[in-house]
Amino acid sequence: MIGHDPLTTYKAAVIGAGSGGLTMATGLSNFGHDIVLIEGDKIGGDCTNVGCIPSKALLHAAEAGVDDPFAWVRARRDGLAADEDVEMETHDHIHLVRGWARLTKSENGAHVVCVSGPDGDVEVHAENVIVSTGSKPIEIPVEGLGPERVLTNENIFEMETVPDTIVLVGGGVISLEMATAFLDLGSEVHIVELAERLIGTEDPLVSSTIEAALRVRGAHTHTSASIERFDEALQTAHLTNGDEIVGVDKVLIGIGRHPKLAGLGLEDAGVDLARNGIIADDWGRTSVDGVYAVGDVTGNTATTHGANSIARRTIRAIALPLPKIGNARALPSAVYCRPQIASVGLTMTELDALPETGRIRLVKHLKDIDRGLTDDVEHGFVAVDAERFTGKILRAAIVAPDAAEMIGMFTIMIDNGIGLRKLFGTVHPYPAYSQAIGFIADEFATATFRSLPREWWAMMRGRVAKRRKRGTS
Repeated sequence: MIGHDPLTTYKAAVIGAGSGGLTMATGLSNFGHDIVLIEGDKIGGDCTNVGCIPSKALLHAAEAGVDDPFAWVRARRDGLAADEDVEMETHDHIHLVRGWARLTKSENGAHVVCVSGPDGDVEVHAENVIVSTGSKPIEIPVEGLGPERVLTNENIFEMETVPDTIVLVGGGVISLEMATAFLDLGSEVHIVELAERLIGTEDPLVSSTIEAALRVRGAHTHTSASIERFDEALQTAHLTNGDEIVGVDKVLIGIGRHPKLAGLGLEDAGVDLARNGIIADDWGRTSVDGVYAVGDVTGNTATTHGANSIARRTIRAIALPLPKIGNARALPSAVYCRPQIASVGLTMTELDALPETGRIRLVKHLKDIDRGLTDDVEHGFVAVDAERFTGKILRAAIVAPDAAEMIGMFTIMIDNGIGLRKLFGTVHPYPAYSQAIGFIADEFATATFRSLPREWWAMMRGRVAKRRKRGTS
């Protein structure tokens, strides 16, 4: 239902119709509330229009050898975007307002949002405001590099032809997925990463494994380097480590993203901000009562499923008069390169801060299981860091053809407190990649069952050391 009644105070005004915003609007409307959804750009946000959907469509089109892959990707993307647009425009309880929002004063206990749109300025009054404006790519200037060669996730899918040579700046998720796609499309692919290794937030074994897999497929990796300058006449990128990349057609900048905060009036409204976005807890609550934030705009998550997960908790916080208890669910990450990367649990920084005496690390390489043999898998593994004695999952990382599907078992284990000890004896289909998880549980049993008293003491020493470390920090 387009528009809104200016005399009505709505249950909530949702700013931003991306993944988190759509979840918020739909979820609250399912409780019978009338919601105002404010969007100045395209319904679906980055995920539908310039992120998850077109990138995964390109990965499929490239591997399948689709003729005119970019046109195919745009057709798939635009079809989904049109469906989402119609759904929001015709929803009985969601009132769509087109325009750009700014928080202003509060009146009579309600928040007031001013929306500047194609038909002028309008005011929206709501008991609650949810900010879900997402993020945008970080841009970096490169001497000599003109805008006609520069790509980000916002324009890469508008290309008409496949570049002969593409340079991917940054060794994170975007570059790894696009490297996979452009290798399939026949491009010469170079990845330039400032850090010492690709995807540096992951387990070092992940980095070395995926770099080896990409190199086997023909990708060139340049770590501990950045583009110093670009010679347009020679189409050559000069790197800080002395390397030169010649014949460059396109340069994709994928070094990260930052939250969209400009023009929202958050500081005037008293909403506390940090370097990486709006400060919000795991219920989406900000420093201002009745103002919530979910998704990339907070810096708490950079994934669609992460935004959706927090949005569901925020719906509960607004719609249900229940105590705000219960921990947030574990958020797995996934990179859809080939092979895929997936992980869940503590960050590497958090894991490395734990005493080694209280944990055990187990790794199973896929080439050592029968499915790895039948599929000729050279690069892949399951790695688990667990608490000694209990087998509580601290972190799991997988590199495998179906890593994003496999990580779900560890996500469930973390959410429900299931350790490797309870997983021992679980039957996995044969031959399946999930057998590697079974071998991990077997190895844990072998390593710990024969010396349970010693393992118990090792676990307790680790917990004591952890408490002492916290007390001195």
